[in-house]
Amino acid sequence: MKGRLAVFPILLCTFLAFAAFFQNIFFVPPARSDSPACESFGITRFHQKKEAPAFSLKSLDGNTVSLSDLRGKPVILFFWGSWCTACKEDMALLQKFAEGKKNQLTVLTIAVDGERGNRIRGIIKDNRVTLPVLLVLKENVIKNYGINAIPVTYLISAEGFMAGKILGQRDWSAPDAWSTVKEVFNLR
Repeated sequence: MKGRLAVFPILLCTFLAFAAFFQNIFFVPPARSDSPACESFGITRFHQKKEAPAFSLKSLDGNTVSLSDLRGKPVILFFWGSWCTACKEDMALLQKFAEGKKNQLTVLTIAVDGERGNRIRGIIKDNRVTLPVLLVLKENVIKNYGINAIPVTYLISAEGFMAGKILGQRDWSAPDAWSTVKEVFNLR
């Protein structure tokens, strides 16, 4: 049984890699945006109101976090995996990005391979990440958000609507990162 469980992360990684490959081949870029900052940072805006899929996930420290409990403040959801080097690089930059912004927005990291808790703890410790880490175990979050490649980031409005999506790695330390996020969320 243990041998079969060890194969799951490899199969998940392979599936996500193929999905990312085919998405890049068949992806049609969105129409030109009225938001040059979003284009330059690689945010695809959602122009139709669509409620963000609800979830309740256990955090690395054992608490349960529900998206509905975060209403009233914009939320950045960063989906990552413990095997993903680009994800770990992004997470370190996202950590610095989030510093000093807790009053304006909430940043959550969501490990798609939550069953690997000890490995995730090590990554968080090594990268000095203090952002909340949520664990996907058997929940349908990956399916509900349509995640087929990582890293992927969703921007959720204070009202709970999908505001934008970032597929792939981003330089969260770039000067336009904060100005773009402020533009998406209409922050001052």
